[in-house]
Amino acid sequence: MKLPHLDWVNQDSPYLRQHKDGFRLLRFYADMERAFDRYHTDVYLIRIRWALLVAVFLMGMFALLDALTMPSEVRNPVVLLRLGLIVPMLLLTWWCTYHERLVKHLQLIGGFSALATGLGVVAIVGTARAHDFPLPYEGLILVIVFFYFLAGLRFVAASVCGWLTFLAYLSMELLMGMPAETLIFNCFFLATANVIGSVGCYFLEYASRENFLAQGLLQDLAEKDGLTGLLNRRAFNEYTERSWRQASREQVPVAVMMIDVDFFKRYNDHFGHSAGDEALKKVAGVLAEHAKRPLDVVARYGGEEFIGLWFNVSEMAIREIAEDLRRGVEQLHIAHPQSDAAQVVTISIGIAYLTPRPHIPNEEAQRLADVALYLAKENGRNQAVLKRHGY
Repeated sequence: MKLPHLDWVNQDSPYLRQHKDGFRLLRFYADMERAFDRYHTDVYLIRIRWALLVAVFLMGMFALLDALTMPSEVRNPVVLLRLGLIVPMLLLTWWCTYHERLVKHLQLIGGFSALATGLGVVAIVGTARAHDFPLPYEGLILVIVFFYFLAGLRFVAASVCGWLTFLAYLSMELLMGMPAETLIFNCFFLATANVIGSVGCYFLEYASRENFLAQGLLQDLAEKDGLTGLLNRRAFNEYTERSWRQASREQVPVAVMMIDVDFFKRYNDHFGHSAGDEALKKVAGVLAEHAKRPLDVVARYGGEEFIGLWFNVSEMAIREIAEDLRRGVEQLHIAHPQSDAAQVVTISIGIAYLTPRPHIPNEEAQRLADVALYLAKENGRNQAVLKRHGY
């Protein structure tokens, strides 16, 4: 996926910061890495399930081929390894992909299963060698290709499985006394397969991480205000709709704030739009600091107006939050000699406080907050007014 034009993205975006800092070691910052883990699992989960089923089918076909072509002293242990070890491990991994608590550990589970498969195939080749049966070692190359390109493993897990399988094969052949010339030839091919797989897997994961960042940046463009980094009005309305339904189901109160920067047009006219933009960014920073719980959110509503929603909050708590917001903006000490409210930039706040009901649309809360904001302005600005539904 192509990255959007970076000048269009809010410069405080964590996705943009990660893109600029790079990730050549295939590692993001902690929070971003956890988000990528979830993204990677979501993208590759279906592919992993099908790859595991295909691997089970092919292993079953190889077991059938073994049963038809091998002498009994070789056939029995080889078929046992295929059907008693490798196939159950693959099916167990497939089963884990349908359990949410296990899916988040899929790289570890899949890596263990892949390594068991690789070592199982090494054991199969070793068993054939012990009975002087000419079983081709090239089956290991198929297993290595599966590690790197089909199993959904990321670079580190796939490389560990691939190279440990290579070392296990080398150790087995040394114990079996394979001639040096033949062993060097076989190991060269297996090592080459691992090098190709490692390089290819690295670039695949790098591209996957680039796609993750590109999707995050596009989401920022779609949902975030380019100036302040807060949600935009459309994203806030979508978020509010979900939160409103949840609050209605759980019968918990919400508070919606409409926030307006006092006499902001005068500020722009006096200091210019560039200074106005900087002032809005600082105000937005104060607002964001007071909406850090998972279901609380603030957004830029338009121009110098902001809006916020606080989920399951008491009336006393929301009054304290509003006062903290008002005081926090005032204490930025952004000079505003043209204001009739104070000599610094201030805000007026209207609060709607209510418990959502099925028959009350979320637009009612915004309307009520707008009424409270009007009263705050009428009363002299630089203050907060709260209105309850029905009063």
